[in-house]
Amino acid sequence: MSERAFPYENIDREGQRYSAMRIECSKCESKSYYVQTGAGRKPPIAAEQYFRRHGWRIGNGPRADVCPECQKRKPELKVVKMEQPQPTKVDQPREMGREDRRIITDKLDEVYDDKAGSYKTPWTDAAVGRDLGVPRAWVSEVREQFFGPEGGNPEFDAFIEQAAPIIAEMKNMANSLRVQSERFKELEPRISEIERMGRRIERELGR
Repeated sequence: MSERAFPYENIDREGQRYSAMRIECSKCESKSYYVQTGAGRKPPIAAEQYFRRHGWRIGNGPRADVCPECQKRKPELKVVKMEQPQPTKVDQPREMGREDRRIITDKLDEVYDDKAGSYKTPWTDAAVGRDLGVPRAWVSEVREQFFGPEGGNPEFDAFIEQAAPIIAEMKNMANSLRVQSERFKELEPRISEIERMGRRIERELGR
């Protein structure tokens, strides 16, 4: 690392003229001097040591030198103004129009049984909505306004009646298998230990 060099400047002290090496703060431009005394000039390293003893921070060049006072000051914190997030634009659901209402009404005329007061098999509000590609709520609104209750679907009701006990039994079996699986995990280390004991006893008895 090369030795720092400091510029020379002539200064007056107590009525006498001296040559001195100068250091200048890169932040506030305050200065300090290392006065040359004696017959010969002292090397820059002597000035650097002198400035360090007096609290200066010596950089690699003049632009990095900082005086003791500036080192004590806390850096100013800049307040950065944050941009406010823009509210997310939420698309409003499409409302049912006159043409939508007409199409749903035509479909209900086809699949709703006015005498029975319910849908024909296998139709429901959901099925009509899927068939027409419209929300189920639209179908329910038109049906309740112009036709009647949704009613039950005999075919679907029969399916639920037959499927319910089977589904319940399958759930019970699944739960039982889960319990047995957990129990097996608990017993597995003990089974392995018993097998090892059995093999050891067999070897000993075979001698």
